[in-house]
Amino acid sequence: MFGKRKKDQPSASEFHQADSEQQLFAQLLAETRADPDKVFTIDMVGRGTPGRDLDEQVERLRRSGVTASRPPATEAAADRSSARADPSADELVPLSRQPFTAETGDVFFIPDGGGRVLLGHVLATLHDAVYVAVFQRPEDLPRPADPLVVLATQPVVAGLTLPARFQPGMWEVVGNVAPDTARLLPAYTWGTDLDGVHVTDFSGSRSRPATEIEATTIPRRIVVSPYFIDIAVRAVVGLVDWHPDFEHLRYRSTPRSVDLFPDR
Repeated sequence: MFGKRKKDQPSASEFHQADSEQQLFAQLLAETRADPDKVFTIDMVGRGTPGRDLDEQVERLRRSGVTASRPPATEAAADRSSARADPSADELVPLSRQPFTAETGDVFFIPDGGGRVLLGHVLATLHDAVYVAVFQRPEDLPRPADPLVVLATQPVVAGLTLPARFQPGMWEVVGNVAPDTARLLPAYTWGTDLDGVHVTDFSGSRSRPATEIEATTIPRRIVVSPYFIDIAVRAVVGLVDWHPDFEHLRYRSTPRSVDLFPDR
């Protein structure tokens, strides 16, 4: 398993290689726990078994000008604090939860950087990663807004990330509600023109070659650092400029996982 990693410098790209998707997410969780403010995006470029198969795929991509990188294996818990955002947008109270952990269905507050909060929802977990959706209270919805009503609206931001910011002062879990995965979990594409583009269900357990249309319309399988989610949220509320790198986090009604891979 390897991905094309984009760091905080727009022109900087490198390989992030691991023996499996599970190992990749474990490495990224350790990295973001050590530094919750780290910024990166990783495009899942290819899959392969360790050894010659994976080495050949990596060499083909390396010739395109991307450098190789393996993250340090060490893990350090971060001791960070910040002012708690005013949770007046919803009548919810933070729950007791171990730092750096999240479960499917967790509802959480995500500060917008301006003293208010948006509502987040963990739609699914995938190894050490989480797929989160962030919802903004519609302007025509009076305060206090019923969280279940807000969660039934269209997300403003959604993406696959790591749970390193689930801690006091950052993303605080305030409840647990069964997510509408059929409505919101996307199908993904991965691969390259050299090795072929594939479409996969959300879990990655079912995959097939993508059609020409699917290869250009179904979103790439990308994992981002949790702080990247925070910055995108600030852009949504207008505190920072919207950057093209946020586009893959903007929620769109793309083909869903259940559309292309119905339950057996």
